[in-house]
Amino acid sequence: MQEVYKTLYCDVAVIGGGTGGCAAAIEAARRGMHTIVFEKGTSLGGLATNGYVPQIAGGIEGICLEFAKRLDAMGQLRRKDESKDYYRNPSFEPEYGKIVLEDMLYGAGSRVVYDCTCIRVDTEGSDIDCVYFYTKAGLLRCKARIYIDATGDGDVAALAGVPFEVGGQEFAGLNQSTTQGSRWAGANLPKYLAAAEAWRKEQIAKGVARPVPMVYALEEEAIARGEMSRHVCNRNTDFFRVLLPNTPEDNASFVTFSFHSYYCHNTDPEDLTRQILEQHQLMKQFHAFLKNHVPGFENLRLVGMGSVPGVRDSRRIFGDYMLKSSDVCGGVKFEDGIARFPGMFDAHHPTSDRWVFQRHMHLREPVGSAVMEPEEKGVCCTADMHPFGIPEGYPARSNPRDYCEIPYRCLLPRDVDNLLCAGRCCSSEFHANGAMRIIGPAMGTGHAAGLAAAVAVTEGLRPRDIPGTRVRQMLIDEGVALDKPCDGYWQELRETEGELVVTPGDFVAIKPTQAVDMKDRMHLV
Repeated sequence: MQEVYKTLYCDVAVIGGGTGGCAAAIEAARRGMHTIVFEKGTSLGGLATNGYVPQIAGGIEGICLEFAKRLDAMGQLRRKDESKDYYRNPSFEPEYGKIVLEDMLYGAGSRVVYDCTCIRVDTEGSDIDCVYFYTKAGLLRCKARIYIDATGDGDVAALAGVPFEVGGQEFAGLNQSTTQGSRWAGANLPKYLAAAEAWRKEQIAKGVARPVPMVYALEEEAIARGEMSRHVCNRNTDFFRVLLPNTPEDNASFVTFSFHSYYCHNTDPEDLTRQILEQHQLMKQFHAFLKNHVPGFENLRLVGMGSVPGVRDSRRIFGDYMLKSSDVCGGVKFEDGIARFPGMFDAHHPTSDRWVFQRHMHLREPVGSAVMEPEEKGVCCTADMHPFGIPEGYPARSNPRDYCEIPYRCLLPRDVDNLLCAGRCCSSEFHANGAMRIIGPAMGTGHAAGLAAAVAVTEGLRPRDIPGTRVRQMLIDEGVALDKPCDGYWQELRETEGELVVTPGDFVAIKPTQAVDMKDRMHLV
């Protein structure tokens, strides 16, 4: 083994420089902690910036809101409706995302060490004594008072002996599908949308009640010709794309996360390699397909592939509380809630490229505000939706007008006292993990972890000895709006009256009682 060439000492060590880790380090440093972020890559932001997933989904509060506002002030954020005073799933320029996070980190007084990979953790009793990183110079050792695992994969927690789970019980241990993010330029979106709408009307005129999107139908033809190995687009929604800031719609730059791999084992490097190779081939096929067969994409250019694999879930640590899927589905609130998830029940299907998503779970009894179907076999409970058998109970989905909270206890790993977690490796069930992994909640859990770490160091406490209610109140005192209403993930539709119904694609949608703007068809029927 290499020699230790240097030992760094600090109050708070954050391992992982994704959005959650950055929020943790910023908060700890602002509270006077000597803080260091250790990042295996060479820029901050993780999957959001380096994986081309630059869309801020989930509750945008606290440090996450500050991040969005800084990007907005620089002209590097695109909001769906500039007239509104809230942010709903805004997109940002990923390169500026890296820079803004560095500005915030160093402005707070933290430092970062790039190009270092955590390979070993030494423990002493119930504490981590030190963490080792592989670097080109040799082994780098860090000794801190509090450690925060923001690796996404729970690497530090696993190496420290914290119990964890990988994959979904319902899916025989398989992970959610992974998706390669990519960046494109040269699209004429008005031309494409006009062609897609004309095609939809033509199909309806032919008697097709609910036609599939044009691009999906054209993919069917390309697959039949042998030009594509399988579908990239979803049969229930339009071609998914996120428009980037400062780009005209008739010569658009956008990102898409539509290149999926299934039957994934996301802690196995050989399987990750299989996924990446498959996704690169899909990208090549899809590029040629769009240029040659889809109006508006004749001049399309592929300008970037994500350098971080699009992993949605891997290790989920066992903590003092495990966020239940029913908590997310039912909009459950907690007295120690430190972050909020105003989003749909968001699991990406582990095996089915027909469904792509799984938006429901099965409950034996109603929970909170969950939207439940009256029959045990729901409208989406097919053999390919549930390949290992249909679970007992009634299909249930999260209510789009509600939200769930993430309790502080989910950040506290079992068996190790001076460790906190942030982001998707926090303690949750398989389906509930969707409430942890996206940018808003990841930064929310990071914000809370950084605050708790600072309190622990300052007062000589173990993080689990700090009441979660106190952490929540301290966040509120900082201006995090945990005590204010949260409108759910359809904020611009919050005044739309109508019945909640299940649609093809396993979505919950609003059936309006009166005519409304249909610009967001995914959410209206």
